[in-house]
Amino acid sequence: MVKKTNLTKRRDFIKKASLVTAAGVGATALSAPYGYAATNPIKWRLQTYSGAPLGKHVVLPQVESFNKAAHGEMEIELYYADQLVPTD
Repeated sequence: MVKKTNLTKRRDFIKKASLVTAAGVGATALSAPYGYAATNPIKWRLQTYSGAPLGKHVVLPQVESFNKAAHGEMEIELYYADQLVPTD
């Protein structure tokens, strides 16, 4: 049986500590995009060609279902005709 010296024990410790640190950094890097999306949702502005009466019955239900399916990662803000840009 080979007896380990203090130097060998230190090297083993440094190797293991380096592997654990690298694994932690890798896990953090892989989860970073998800964490960013969870705290900063993508917001889209959608302007429909129709006015408010038709938009509320036709477009708004679709926007609400999309926002629900996106689980807060993406969000559509609905605007009606002429609210963002002129529709002449």
